[in-house]
Amino acid sequence: MKKVYDLKKWNFEIESLGFKKEVTLPHTWNVDGEKEVQLYRGCAEYKTEVNIENAVGKTAILYFGCAYHTANVYVNGRLAGYHAGSGYTPFEFDVSDLIKNGKNTVRVTVDNYKSNSMLPHALDYDWADDGGLIRNVTLTLGNDSDIWYFDADYTVENINGNFCDGVIDIYTDSEQSAEIQVIEYKTAQTVLTKTIPDGCSEISIPFKNLKLWDTENPNLYTVKIKTENDETSKRIGFRTVEVKGAKVLINGKEIYMKGCEWMPGSHPDYGMAEPLEHSIMRLSQLKNAGCVFTRFHWQQDTSLLDWCDENGLLVQEEIPFWGHPKKATPMQLEIAKQQADEMIYYHSHHPSVICWGVGNELGGEFPETIDYVKQMYSYFKERDPSRLVNYVSNSVCRDGNIDLDDATMYGDIAMWNEYLGLWQPCDDIEGVIKRTYNKFGDKPSMVTEFGLCEPAFSGGDETRTQILLERIPIYKSLPNMCGYVWFSLNDYRTHCGEAGEGRLRRRVHGSTDLYGNEKPSYETFSKIK
Repeated sequence: MKKVYDLKKWNFEIESLGFKKEVTLPHTWNVDGEKEVQLYRGCAEYKTEVNIENAVGKTAILYFGCAYHTANVYVNGRLAGYHAGSGYTPFEFDVSDLIKNGKNTVRVTVDNYKSNSMLPHALDYDWADDGGLIRNVTLTLGNDSDIWYFDADYTVENINGNFCDGVIDIYTDSEQSAEIQVIEYKTAQTVLTKTIPDGCSEISIPFKNLKLWDTENPNLYTVKIKTENDETSKRIGFRTVEVKGAKVLINGKEIYMKGCEWMPGSHPDYGMAEPLEHSIMRLSQLKNAGCVFTRFHWQQDTSLLDWCDENGLLVQEEIPFWGHPKKATPMQLEIAKQQADEMIYYHSHHPSVICWGVGNELGGEFPETIDYVKQMYSYFKERDPSRLVNYVSNSVCRDGNIDLDDATMYGDIAMWNEYLGLWQPCDDIEGVIKRTYNKFGDKPSMVTEFGLCEPAFSGGDETRTQILLERIPIYKSLPNMCGYVWFSLNDYRTHCGEAGEGRLRRRVHGSTDLYGNEKPSYETFSKIK
């Protein structure tokens, strides 16, 4: 059996500031220490030690939930690997040749200085740029013959009410004989068993009458593979998602997606290193408000997506390509493809993730943006045809743009951010909403942001409530609108915020405050069906 070392305790240092302390992961320095540390953008160092018995001849994999944003990793003074271009996707290195018996040192340099060679690009995004090892780090030790790669994909071939028939496809790097078990997550009851013979790394297993996963009945199954010396598992949920005409279907049934976006990393005491318990409280506020859908502007930790799986919250997880450059270059395309590969590899088993997002507010009328969206749509679909792929536009409803081509037309759902009368000046809000909607014809559409940002715009939470009560009836009157997303659940920390300073710099955009305390507009939103 493999052994997993959870690397929690580290010595942390910002050499240029003379700042040192012991920290526990997850950690970001941008809510830590004095003001100069909280405002620091640049390189910092983490260092830890792990004692390993019988390390020689073993396979060792060093895993990072993420490091924001660029990391160099050293094991016993030797470079193990380099991860760049993405600050929110997981990554791992094979360090088998670098470990030794006894004490091993792991050192990581992390840099959160603005960069043109990553996504999010430079400082062209609207959330906190907290640096650090903001998710977990583990070292897994085992034998070459252990199971190091395991995936369980499936095809639903027939749906009968809340049950389905189909095929589970198993992929593994172990060619030893193994037992496959499919176990119902809630009851721990084994519902299917199959033996893989020696020398077989792929097998298809038919199944019948297993429960479907959906927002009301988030039924999950654990697929476990066990050899003579090792075992591992992956949790899945059986469901289909597709667009037919102007409808979005889950398991063949039309769904209307009431949504709200929560901006993680906003509690001033935690920043982007917030503990799972705090994240669950915020996600629970979405569910308690009747939401079945949310967007994540940037990739999240798998433990957070586990909660969405267990509680039936649909997710669009997005590549954090936001704002600029509005004319994507080959560099942004290649970085986006790297992130897409990492998203699919680490997160495609989550049934809650029904959409991949390729960008937000990039100037959808520009040919370069349209070409980028087309290419990324194809890239995702080739690798994961089981999900929808979308782009979110803020240009499609601008005066003079409604008659223009727009990149959002090339996703499965036409998604658009609607701030008419606010960020988008307008004297005929309802008319422009309807004309924009009509542009999409038989394509499903969804307003993926609407709300009030203070202090850029006045009126406070009373106006926020008024926007809710005025806009949602308009959206719901349009038959091809498949849902809407309120922005946002919370006031949120952002480097470009108009209120506060340091770790309190924020946008007052939410129906709760930075700490999750609910405002009157939250109750109004919760009552809207």
